[in-house]
Amino acid sequence: MANFPKEIKRKRGFTLIELLVSIAIIGMIASISVINITKIRMKQRDAQRMLNVREIVKALNLYQNQLGKYPTYDGTITGNDSMSQELKNEKTIPAVPSDPLPPNSYKYKSEDGTDFTITFCLETDSIQGYSVGCGNAMKP
Repeated sequence: MANFPKEIKRKRGFTLIELLVSIAIIGMIASISVINITKIRMKQRDAQRMLNVREIVKALNLYQNQLGKYPTYDGTITGNDSMSQELKNEKTIPAVPSDPLPPNSYKYKSEDGTDFTITFCLETDSIQGYSVGCGNAMKP
């Protein structure tokens, strides 16, 4: 009787090392995607902030054209503050927009009604002429 070598059947599949490398690669891709998505969202919020502040400035300029002065107020723009109420009462804006990421907010200051300053925060440096942080301001 002839002895034939037994055929060794190898199971096809991934080895443990191949699986670990694959998982590590997927993890790196996922973390890079999360970082990129976070940056995109920050830029979107900054763009929304700029739109909001410009909308408020337009409403303030309309208010000034109608009444000859800007509202006197020194504080946070909440939508329910006295400055926001004046803008709504004069129908220069239907609703005063708020920051897209609470508790961030816009600050308004006009002591004598001749001019104003709105300060606001940005998360990125993607808006030309403005910087990261809360040192950004817009005037008439």
